[in-house]
Amino acid sequence: MSSSRTSTLLSSIRKGVGTGLAFAGAGALLSSALLAAARYRASQADAQLPNEYVLEVPLDRLRVVDVINTSPLAVLTGDVNQVELPQVVSALRSAAKDERCRGVVTYIGPREHLGGLASVQEIRDAILSFRTAATGRSVATVAFAASFGEAGSSGMVPYMLATACEQLYMQPSGMLGLTGLESRGFFARTLLDRLRAEPLILAREEYKSAANLLTEKGFTEPQRANVTNLLGDMAGQMVAAMGTGRGVEVEAVRKVMDEAPLLPPAAVAAKLLDGTKYKDEVQSLFAVSDTALGEEKARLGSKYRRRKGDVRMARVPLDKYIRLMELKKAAAATSKEGLAGWLRGTPFQGLTLLLNGKDSEVRQWRKVAVVTASGPIVQGPVRPGPSQAQVIDASKLCRHLGALLEDQEVTAVVLRVNSPGGSALASDTLHHELMRLRAAGKPVVVSMGDVAASGGYYLAAAADRIVAQPGTLTGSIGVLFGKLNISKTLEDVGVHSDAVTVGRNADSLSPFTGLTDAQEAQMEVMIDHVYQDFLDKVSRSRGRPVVEIRQLAKGKVYTGRQAHDVGLVDELGGLETAVQCAKQLAGLPEDAEVVSYPPRRVPLLLQLLRRSMPQPDDGDGGSGPTGTAVAEAVLPGPGWDSL
Repeated sequence: MSSSRTSTLLSSIRKGVGTGLAFAGAGALLSSALLAAARYRASQADAQLPNEYVLEVPLDRLRVVDVINTSPLAVLTGDVNQVELPQVVSALRSAAKDERCRGVVTYIGPREHLGGLASVQEIRDAILSFRTAATGRSVATVAFAASFGEAGSSGMVPYMLATACEQLYMQPSGMLGLTGLESRGFFARTLLDRLRAEPLILAREEYKSAANLLTEKGFTEPQRANVTNLLGDMAGQMVAAMGTGRGVEVEAVRKVMDEAPLLPPAAVAAKLLDGTKYKDEVQSLFAVSDTALGEEKARLGSKYRRRKGDVRMARVPLDKYIRLMELKKAAAATSKEGLAGWLRGTPFQGLTLLLNGKDSEVRQWRKVAVVTASGPIVQGPVRPGPSQAQVIDASKLCRHLGALLEDQEVTAVVLRVNSPGGSALASDTLHHELMRLRAAGKPVVVSMGDVAASGGYYLAAAADRIVAQPGTLTGSIGVLFGKLNISKTLEDVGVHSDAVTVGRNADSLSPFTGLTDAQEAQMEVMIDHVYQDFLDKVSRSRGRPVVEIRQLAKGKVYTGRQAHDVGLVDELGGLETAVQCAKQLAGLPEDAEVVSYPPRRVPLLLQLLRRSMPQPDDGDGGSGPTGTAVAEAVLPGPGWDSL
């Protein structure tokens, strides 16, 4: 190749590289500018709130969950109106400190939007805390529902939540359905006998009743006694809260339970309602001031569209308020880091750190990590799919806990458990990972949600401290093993199965065979081993002899209040109580940072769908037909289980 051709080629390469670098530099500048602009906009989030507003908690539209479901099916089915319980509590706490917030109005809708009793108690406590924290300025808390229970169904839980507010209204056509609680079991043993299907269940011990729907024709005496005890305590908690909230005697509330459902006049006469109003009339209780109205006209200018005679104060929906507070928090964190914070995540981050003399060192912030474990416990790994069901994937959660173990900034861990149990093997795996955190000097506190029973309690047994709401369902310390032999069922419809096996017990878990005496004896030994290991772990956790723990175990379910009374729970309270406990154990200050781990990223499509959903001023605030019931998990199939 001649020297002239070589020179031309090198010149072309230099021009190409120069052009590429120019484009890369322009792209870096543009992306950095956009990111910095977004962070500037976040810093102005607080200014988007009116100078005078009422915070709306629209539980007729939003569904309270522990963790937002970001599965594709949730998007496709339109299940985008979810709000996380910790965000609800945090928003109410933040609003209580905001002088611009003139009150809270809660719209109570379907029972299933509220979560379990423990979730409702946590929201109720947050509203009561708002009332206390906002003392000293003119604020009001109002609750509204179209009906507390529809068509005669129980409205116990929605009404209990409503009594956290100072004023309580219902539509004139509604009813107060304080009809009590019911837990109805269904039992398929007669059907299985007709089908010649044989349930083979081993349980430890008599209160371990999740598989009774397969083996029994009705409640066993231990099961009935346990459920009766649970319902009695849950009803007692609700009635006490209602009485305190409305300023009436508990016995008067119990009398109403026997007479319910009540029409509005009778409910008002019993001092359980302040009156009847429609939703817009409740909103009109918060009247806009002349000053705020003038500011609104000036701010909106030609876009001002307030209807003549509409004197309702500006209302900020809870989900919008949460988004603004998250932006505000992110902006505050950015500002705290100075220029490096504004350019963090851009190609110029390293330069700012270098200029600040922090090219090799980053300040270590001691913080508390909150990890949420919600759903049945499985060993995993669980493959991504369209299912909406949330599970605790032990293999995935172990990776997260392992990362927290290595993270020097994380000083303590709060594990939020909302699980009816699941695989004993997976529960043991997670128990071990939690014990590793403790061994490394990082305190672990478990915050129980609506249910933390069986395998859920297995996880809790690894904690330094256990915190539960009075209405949490917990305990169920026991083990189940079982399978359903359907070989004769298939034979009756002309289907015959045959198998070739290598190994005497190769088919012991097959649904097409029974158990030999030797296999059953072997299974008894194995289930005793799993049960004894469970008891030993709880014994070490509680610092009590195994013999005492066994008397409390036997598969018996407790409310959080009962569990606290017998020493299976250390403290009553919600997630914030657990976080404060973790800070104390770790020696952290009150203002120590609290982070969710892993950071939850809501897909862009789900965010867009949420923002495009209608935010009606009017809507059905009535509660649905679902009553409160004590639910136990169904045996998932052949295999070992801590349920």
